[in-house]
Amino acid sequence: METTLNIALLIDSDNISPKYVETVFDELKDIGTVTIKRIYGDWTLEQARSWKALLPKYALMPMQQYAYTQGKNSTDSAMIIDAMDILYSKEVDVFCLASSDSDFTRLAARLREEGKQVIGMGESKTPKAFVNVCDSFRYLDVLSGDMDSADSAVGSITPRKEIEMEILSMLSQKEVGARVQISVIKDALQRKYPDFDERNYGFSKFSVFLKSFNAFKIVPDTHRNTLCICQEDSAQKAEIESFVLQQLKKSRTKRLNIGEINSRITERFPDFSVKLFGYKQIKLFLSDMDGVEIENCDLVLKKEALQ
Repeated sequence: METTLNIALLIDSDNISPKYVETVFDELKDIGTVTIKRIYGDWTLEQARSWKALLPKYALMPMQQYAYTQGKNSTDSAMIIDAMDILYSKEVDVFCLASSDSDFTRLAARLREEGKQVIGMGESKTPKAFVNVCDSFRYLDVLSGDMDSADSAVGSITPRKEIEMEILSMLSQKEVGARVQISVIKDALQRKYPDFDERNYGFSKFSVFLKSFNAFKIVPDTHRNTLCICQEDSAQKAEIESFVLQQLKKSRTKRLNIGEINSRITERFPDFSVKLFGYKQIKLFLSDMDGVEIENCDLVLKKEALQ
């Protein structure tokens, strides 16, 4: 029997817009049951009015915290104290901290120290310190399609190229031609990048996101009834290998220093990286080429390749 996770949702009304409340609950419904729903703020202020209409709809319990001093955010302190009380007095598996405020960074770290899962939710302007300390972080403005925040979101999301390089690095640690389940790939990405979510890049499914890259391909695993990923044979790799052979043939001695070869490849192909092809070092990449061999630090053209 599958166990349902109990979730404590704590919302900082000073740093989360009410327009994202539906997105918050949509994200949590597939994780577990929200047993504690609290929202913090000074409900005597006019700025809290937009939240008040939503409290009964989502069964949110308003927690009053007066702003005694102008410029000081007393809401943070109240939310932190409550979180620690819940930690030691309630049966909770997951804490969802909905805020774009980095003041909750230490709280998230402390909750994780106690073995609790921490999900952060905020706008793409949220400082990376808070994002990275969570088990996972959701950008509410991106997920809700808030176009007003599109510019700031671009700078917050991990670049696609970095994701691609990380996946290739994972594949390079396996045997050549090995297949890795896409669920394993996604789990590893989320551990390294708490804010990773294929929807940040405009894809509804992780498998479709993977198909958008040319460096690897999706293949079915009929034994496990799931999908796997493996490296794609790249047309660019053949082009690079042809270029290397040409360079060696032009050389008087039919040999070139590996460092020199690497420089020439990079000059001819600015985006070149051995990791794109699943290798850790340029030497390993070159050693797999037909018609060449490595002697000390040189790449040497074999006699048969001169034919």
